[in-house]
Amino acid sequence: MLKPITGRLTGSVPRPMTGRTTGPVAATAVATALLLTGCTSTGPASSQPTSAISAGASHKATTVTVWTFNHLPNEVAAFKATLSRLHAKYPWLTVKFVPNKDDAAYAKAVAAGDPPDVFIGSVPDNVAKFCYNGTVADLSPYLSSAKIDAAKTFPAATLAYTRYQGKQCALPLLTDAFALYYNKKMFAEAGITKPPTTLAELTADAKKLTVKNADGSIKTYGFVPRSDYDVNRYLFTGAHSGTDFYGEDGRTTFASDANWQQLLTWDQELIDYYGESNVQEFVGRYQPHADDAGNPLLTGAAAMEYDGEWHVGEIASEKKDFDYGVVPMPVLDGSSGTYGAGSTLGTVAYLSAGSKHKQEAFFALQQLTTDTTFLNKLADTVYNIPTTFAALKAWDKRSDPHWKPFVDIFENAHSSYKTLTPAGIEDMDTWRAFLLDYEQGKVKDAASGLAGVGKKIDDLNSESGQ
Repeated sequence: MLKPITGRLTGSVPRPMTGRTTGPVAATAVATALLLTGCTSTGPASSQPTSAISAGASHKATTVTVWTFNHLPNEVAAFKATLSRLHAKYPWLTVKFVPNKDDAAYAKAVAAGDPPDVFIGSVPDNVAKFCYNGTVADLSPYLSSAKIDAAKTFPAATLAYTRYQGKQCALPLLTDAFALYYNKKMFAEAGITKPPTTLAELTADAKKLTVKNADGSIKTYGFVPRSDYDVNRYLFTGAHSGTDFYGEDGRTTFASDANWQQLLTWDQELIDYYGESNVQEFVGRYQPHADDAGNPLLTGAAAMEYDGEWHVGEIASEKKDFDYGVVPMPVLDGSSGTYGAGSTLGTVAYLSAGSKHKQEAFFALQQLTTDTTFLNKLADTVYNIPTTFAALKAWDKRSDPHWKPFVDIFENAHSSYKTLTPAGIEDMDTWRAFLLDYEQGKVKDAASGLAGVGKKIDDLNSESGQ
C-alpha cells in the first residue's frame, strides 16, 4: 500500500498484514519506488516445466526459499509451524524461510539475479509492475495443472488485485477490508439512532458528535477524514464514491468524473469545520497511536473512525469492554457507490520468474495460499481475513458481530481496490501527495488540481509502458 513496509503495532499485539506509513509519502516509500522503477526484470525466464507437482508423487530433495514482509514473532511462528507440517508431510521439500523482506529488498535481489523462489508482499500495488516487466511468473498454467480453479477458490475481490492483463501474477494470502467504527454510547448521547449511510449523513453526525471544552478546544472529534491519518487514504480510491482511478481507455478520471471533486469537497468541509490547525494537531498526536491503547476511538477523542478489520482484534486486546459498532463506510451522495461495498486489498504471494525450482516453489506457494488450517490460524494471529472460500466457510469469526461486517464487505461483488498498472505504487504515492496538498490549502482550485494530478499519473503510466 503505497508505503514503506513498517510494523503497524508495537508490543505483543499482532499487526495487520499490510503495514502503515507514518507520513504522506514517506522517504522510504520514495526510495522503494526509485528502486522498483524499471530495474527488476529477470530477462528470459529459465526453461522449466509449468506443470504442478503431484502431491503423491516421489520427488528428489529440494530446498526453496520463501521471503516475506512478516517479522513479528507470532507471525513468524505461524509460518514456521505450517512449513514444519509441510516438511513432515512431504520430506523431500525444505523451505528456507526469511522474514522481514519488503518489495524494495525483493526488487534488489531480482536485479542482482538472485531472487527468492517465493516472495510474500504486504500490498498488491506492484503486482502489475512485477508482472509486466517479467519479475514474476504467470501462475495460470500451474493452477490449471493442479486443477485449481481460481474463480472457485478465491473470492473475486482478491483476483482483482492479483491479476494483470489475463495473467495470474500472484495469489492472495489474507486480506484487509475497511469500514466505519463508531462509539455506541456517544451515538446514544447525541440522539443518533442509526449509523450514517451517506457522506452527508456522516458529516451531520460528525458535527453532532463533536464536543468542545470550556476553552473552545475540541475534546471529541466526530470524524477526521484527512487522508494521511491512519488508513484514510483508502477513502479516496473510489469504492465509496462510485469512481474509478482509470477509465476504459486506461487514463485517469480525476478531471472527467465530477464525483472526485465532490469527494474532495466533502473532505474539505469537515476539515474546515474543525480548523486545519486542529486537524493537524489531531493527526500529529494520534497517528503514532492508531493501533494501540492511545487510539482516539478508545480514548474518547473521536466518535467515529475508518479502519481495517485488524482493529477488532486490537480493541479486544486493549479495551475488551468497549461498546462499539462496525458498519460499511458511507457512500458519496448521488454517486453510483454501493453502500455495503468497500476498499479491499491484501497480502500477495509471488513465484519469481527467476526461480530455479519453479515447480517446487509453486507447490510450497500453493500450500500457503490454499491450506485452510494455516490461513485461519494466520488470520487469527494477525487479525486479518482468510482468502479462500473454504477458509472463510470454516472460520469461526465470520459470524461475530464485529468481524461479520468486514467479511460481508470482502464478499460484496462491488468491493474492490483501484486498477493496478505497471507504474506500480507510484500512482498511489502521487495521488496521496496531491490529496495532502489539497487538504493543507496548497491547491487553490480543486478542478485544476485534479486535472494536474491526473496528467502526472497518466505520464507515469505512459513512461512505465501502459
